Amino acid sequence: MTLAMRPSCECCDLDLPPDAVGAVVCSFECTFCSGCAEHLGRECPNCGGQLMPRPTRTGDALRRHPASTERIVRDEPCPGRGYAGGAAPVQRLTRKPERGTADRAALDALLDDVLAGTLATVVDGRPWCVPMLFARDGDRVLLHGSTGAGALRQVAAGAPAALTVVAVDGLVVAHTTFESSANYRSAVLHGELVTLDDADRERALDVLSERLVPGRTGEVRPMTRREQVATLAMALPITDGRWVLKARSGGPGEPDEETTAWTGVVPFRTVAGDPEPAPHALATGAPVPASVTGLVERWRR
Repeated sequence: MTLAMRPSCECCDLDLPPDAVGAVVCSFECTFCSGCAEHLGRECPNCGGQLMPRPTRTGDALRRHPASTERIVRDEPCPGRGYAGGAAPVQRLTRKPERGTADRAALDALLDDVLAGTLATVVDGRPWCVPMLFARDGDRVLLHGSTGAGALRQVAAGAPAALTVVAVDGLVVAHTTFESSANYRSAVLHGELVTLDDADRERALDVLSERLVPGRTGEVRPMTRREQVATLAMALPITDGRWVLKARSGGPGEPDEETTAWTGVVPFRTVAGDPEPAPHALATGAPVPASVTGLVERWRR
């Protein structure tokens, strides 16, 4: 017996298409969005059963077994209106605000310099965070993962999330360890994750690949439809008032006491090493491609 694949959340009436992540169901197929499920403690208010991520139905399977069109909305008030309830707070620095900047170009430069960040939210009432590769695409940050990752499927369903990115540019060695510091650039972006549809997903995955290894998509075969469907592509909008950027540069301050200790800065940077071919590439004698040599040149500067 197939799932009915009900079209909407019983709590906030949010659309829940059968081919998209974001729905959770109990054993009786009561259907809610992941956001309302969080407010409900991941427990079905009708039967008391556990709410679990609903699998998707796509392609021929969806054509053979169409999804239900019957919308069911509970009479009781929705406890949280999914993830959309309430206005998002404006993000502000509280400690050393003089190190903050509202320069969007500086934010873009940091996001374009760093390859990975930490994505965080709350799942089942507990902190959830995971390091992820990302790519900035204009006014949004693209992320991806496996559709088989249950927690990621919940996060991708409109959950409020934060992405933290940091680059350590040097260690500042002062005359005491207390006065020592670091030169850095760090940013925290807040927003709601958006799951990308088929058309946008294909482009987004190419953008991610080109961000990491420019030119590689032109050297290998395109992703198959099966590979694309197995990949969850998400976007985090870059919205004014919902990001903070903080940075420190320069050397240590002048000592406020007599000292002969050395002080200064030790610069840091990410450097690429020599490419290391896999056994298959060695066996076939495949040359190092232009995308890889270009990548090495970029990260050796």
